[in-house]
Amino acid sequence: MGLIWFSNAQNRTAAPQETDRLAPGSPAAAHAPDADPQGPSWQDMVRQLGEEVATSLNTANEQLTRLNRLEPGLVRSLAPIQDAVERARQAGMAAQHVLRLCEDPPPQRREVLNLADVAHAALTARSDWLRRRRIGVRKGFSAALVYADSSLLYQLIDELLLWVGQLGADIAISVESSQSTGRPRLQVISHRAPATAPAAVWRGVRWVLWHQLARALDAQTELDLKEQHVRISVSLPAATPEQIGRAAEEQVEPSSVSAGIAGCRVLIVSNNAQRRAQCLQALAGYGLIMDSAEDTHQARQQALQRLPDAVVYDASVAPRDVGVLRAQLLESAGTPTAFIEIQDQAGIADFHASTVGAESTGHVSAAALNQALGPALVFELCRVL
Repeated sequence: MGLIWFSNAQNRTAAPQETDRLAPGSPAAAHAPDADPQGPSWQDMVRQLGEEVATSLNTANEQLTRLNRLEPGLVRSLAPIQDAVERARQAGMAAQHVLRLCEDPPPQRREVLNLADVAHAALTARSDWLRRRRIGVRKGFSAALVYADSSLLYQLIDELLLWVGQLGADIAISVESSQSTGRPRLQVISHRAPATAPAAVWRGVRWVLWHQLARALDAQTELDLKEQHVRISVSLPAATPEQIGRAAEEQVEPSSVSAGIAGCRVLIVSNNAQRRAQCLQALAGYGLIMDSAEDTHQARQQALQRLPDAVVYDASVAPRDVGVLRAQLLESAGTPTAFIEIQDQAGIADFHASTVGAESTGHVSAAALNQALGPALVFELCRVL
């Protein structure tokens, strides 16, 4: 059985259903006898519910994570509870995201992107999540140039991985150009019989979110249900020769100075999977060895096993933890490690450096991450190498 959605289908007017007449915010509801003209809109309720659910479950998830560090054996028996908490937390966050896309869509900065590179970055950023759930991934990527907003495209691929990851432990992801249309196509497959999948996955918040992201990107989506697998195909607008030509003219190749940092190991620390993937994309082409971690506990474990030459982190890492990590690395390596902080404040310089005593830190604006992170890393590494 196959179902196909096209983005322009959203523009077609559907026949009103009986229940629509009393939907929150509809004219009929406003004039119903029991209607409260001062009552909250459904958007306000979704926003409030999403915030309350996400905030409460953030705290619960943090406590379980902390307990896991202290008593790993105990938390293994609580794994189903932790998974349920995480699913509910993600649902609350997804509901807020859907509302933002509907009410206040972010401005898009479209550019020429290799769909395979974005898919690879999303997969890399989700590697720990997939490993913890013992989800095996088969991948096949071919170059396919699209003209899209990198942030929305990454979010779409990430949401598809999360949605398909709910179905089973055997998934596949591929990128190619469609032979029939020539459009770049992303396919994500779960090797699980659709009939055995939980009913909630088909109309859950995450389902709504990835459809909304696809619509924002003018993508065409197709769901193919076979006896033993679920396949989602997403076709995106291909980059035109003119767009590719302009992108080639604007491309800034890594300078000869950056050749000196090839082979250096960089550790990216952020609890935001999209942020980690964006860093991976920004540093592509520098010949670096990349590691990533979701928090400082994970970062310390990785760093002490494979000493990094540089650490890139954001506001999700507490300043005290940065100081502890810096001291541990100095003690282990005997030489300073370059540290770069990603700052979310508006109106700051793309890159600046600060020095406290003998410790230097580079600071990169999150808004200029794609352009500034590579040069900033070259600058900071050249100072410590």
